[in-house]
This record gives sequence, structure tokens and C-alpha cells, in this order.
Amino acid sequence: MRTVRRLASLAAAPAVVLVVAAALGTVAPGLAAGQPSALRAADSVIAIVDVTVLPMDRERTLAGQTVIVRGGRIAQLGPAARVRVPDGAVRVDGRGKFLLPGLIDMHAHAAAGEGLPGDGAGRQMALSLAAGVTTVRGMGVAPQAAPQVLALRDRVRRGEVVGPTMVLYAPSINGQNTTTPAQARQRVRDAKAAGYDGIKTHGGFGADVYDAMADEARRVGLPLAGHVTPGFGLERAVAAGQQIEHLDGVLAALMDSGGPVPPGQMIVDPADLARVDERRIAAFARDQARRGVYHGPTLALFENVMSDEPGDSLARRAEMRYAPAQAVQQWTGQKNMQLRNGGPAEGRARFLALRRTLVRELHGAGAKLMAGSDSPQFFMTPGYGLHRELQALVGAGLPPYAALAAATRVPAEYLGRADLGTVAEGKRADLLLLDADPLADIRNAERVAGVVVQGRWIAGETLRERLAAVERAVRP
Repeated sequence: MRTVRRLASLAAAPAVVLVVAAALGTVAPGLAAGQPSALRAADSVIAIVDVTVLPMDRERTLAGQTVIVRGGRIAQLGPAARVRVPDGAVRVDGRGKFLLPGLIDMHAHAAAGEGLPGDGAGRQMALSLAAGVTTVRGMGVAPQAAPQVLALRDRVRRGEVVGPTMVLYAPSINGQNTTTPAQARQRVRDAKAAGYDGIKTHGGFGADVYDAMADEARRVGLPLAGHVTPGFGLERAVAAGQQIEHLDGVLAALMDSGGPVPPGQMIVDPADLARVDERRIAAFARDQARRGVYHGPTLALFENVMSDEPGDSLARRAEMRYAPAQAVQQWTGQKNMQLRNGGPAEGRARFLALRRTLVRELHGAGAKLMAGSDSPQFFMTPGYGLHRELQALVGAGLPPYAALAAATRVPAEYLGRADLGTVAEGKRADLLLLDADPLADIRNAERVAGVVVQGRWIAGETLRERLAAVERAVRP
């Protein structure tokens, strides 16, 4: 959440971060207690009958399929005429519907809580599941929230709480809390000992500290992801195997050598942007593909920050009903202030256009792209923020299949989770059932008819009940 605060350079942003963190957290309200009839135990058998499957192993669809889930896994997948529905199975009518893997949000921020209806974690998980998000990577857990968030992750893994699988990266290692190589190594060791799944960095230090952090992360076996800052630069991060968020450092790497590298991610000065050599983008994209670099562009977040759309318009988005009213009000004021003071309109438009070009070229070259919402912050809500990102990827020129792959197959590959990201026999039963074809229109990915998570079927009606509970909780 510190991303927008730093990039927009708005003094009021820290207050917004606190409001959101307190109000939006990580498990489905009502799922831990008072189980509704639409929520079935993990050991039940589920049959999704006569559905069109998007396996996501490649761009194709399988019409008229029946999928049998047993013991939290896909036990059978085949033509409806051949697959027998077991006696006593929970039968889900898939006619006219589309089944694909549950979505993976690769950049979110987990709030504290026990996953109960009344806490932030519970509300955040409710929003994620209602949007079809069944795995969430929490980037840089806040230190004060760490004990609860780590405990909740483990309870979800054990099936004690029904919610998205949580992958948690340690509190950010950055120039404000780490100034020496020895400190960097110790922070990585502490993260490993605490049980985190990866290392998040905001950068802000020199090459010696960065190298120590990256080397120690390799030594203890934790992946490194996050920001790139001028003190070490993009090439050093790529060589270290870092996963790059926000396209950090890319525009700086494409600049001529005629001046200093601008700090931060927001390069909107027309004079700086004029130094970006667009002729090098295609070669850069091919290089990133060859080297297997994973990029998380977070296009939608930057569109919110740098577009000409007024804050009052952003505040009218449908999903804002699930964000705390105070936060939406503060975001609106920040956005309107940014439009007045955030740099020339032509610079902001050029900045966004270059980012879209980069994403389009990276995709065309076969580079690895992963979808992340960076929610909750600045008009990005859990779950629905990921759909904004999918739509932004398509808006940049990606076909819907590629956008969906960035939220299913590719993140699963990066996470080393061979059991996620595609629909096939033996895979984990984290599934998303839609009322319309997302390959025809990426906005159809929001038309959720139900989800299977941890082998449990949650019908759309139940998901909508949870959304209504979140809306009631965050309104004054």
C-alpha cells in the first residue's frame, strides 16, 4: 500500500492506508461459523454437470463437460454423456456456464484478523471469493499484523477457515529499515525463521545492500519480489532473479544516458519521457522473455493514479460500495488534488501509454506477465481490483486468454504450484464458475455463478450474501 502513497506524493495518504488496513482484511464472512447449506464440507463430492471448461493449459474450450470433485481434487473430467454423477453428490448445473481455474491475485495486502465476519480479514476474504479469487499473494505483510496474518494463512491451509489460499511475503526490506549488508541478511534470515513464503523489497538502498539481500534470499530458498530503485537498477535485479513489480526501473533502463535517472516509478516530466527510446522496447521485451523474468505490471492501479478521470467518477464505481466510506472520500480528495498538482496532463498520458506499450510488447515476445491488484488502496478493492487489472491488460492489447493466463496458469507456475492454475484431473479443486464466456468479453469474468475452494462449493447466492454483509459493515 505504500506504493501509491509514495508515487502520488500526497501527504494525506498514510491516513488512508490505516483506514483501509483496518477495514478490509482476509477470510469470507460467515464461512467460519454458521455454515450455510450452499457451503459443503471438503470431503463431499461435487459434480458440475454439462459445463464448458476453459482448461487454461492453452487457448481452447471443452464444451459439454462434467467435472467431479472429490477430496478437494478434480477426480474426473470428461464429456457429460460419459461421466456418471456419483450418488449423493452436490450437483451443480453447468449448462450455459463456463468453468476455469480460480483466479490468483499476485499483489495484494493482507489485513489483520481471524477471518471472522466482524474483522478486516473476514471482509477481505469475502470480497476475494465473491470475485472468484481463490489464491492471494500478500506482498509485504505489515509487521503489526504479522502474527494474526501468518496464523490465518496456516488455518486456511489446514481447512479450518474457508478462504483463498494465502501466500505471504515478509515485511518490506527497504532503505528506511535496512542500511547495511549485514542488516539485509539478518532480515532475510528472520523472515525465513518466521515462516514467510517470500521476500518483498521497496528498494531505496545501494548495490551492496541489495546484493546481500538477494544472495541471502537465494541461500535460504525464498523468492525475491518487489520494486526496483536507481541505487541498484533493473539489470542488477533481473540478474539476481528478482520478480519485478509495477514495471519498476523499465522506463529508466530505456532512457538515453543524457541525464540522471529520475527517482521513483512515476516519470511524468515530458523532458524525462522524451529520453525514453521506444525503438528499444521490442528488444527489451525479447530479452526479458529469454531470461524468464516475471513482471507484475499493476496497470489498473497506475491508471487510477495518473489518468484524467476525476476522483468523484472513480468513487462511483460499483465496487466502491465495499470500501470504507471514509477511505473512498479520502481517495477522492487525493485524486482531485493530484489532477491539480500531479504533473502535466500530456506527461501523465505519455507515461500511461508507454506502460501499455511495454505490456503489449512483453506479451508479444512471450515474456511472463502476472496480474495483481495491489489492493486495498486508491480505488482498488480486494477481488474486484484484480478484475480491473484483467480489463486493463486487455485494454493494453492483450487477448482475453492472455489476461486470464496472467491470473491463473502463469502465477501458479511462478509459485511452483503444479496443482493450481489449470483445470485437469488430479488438480486442486479451486475453480471459478461463470455465467458467460470470459474469452468473448473479459468483463464476463466478473459474472460469478459460484466457486469451488478447498473442495467446497459456494454458490453465487451465498457469495452475494457475504458481499451484502461487507457493504453493511463498511457503511457509516
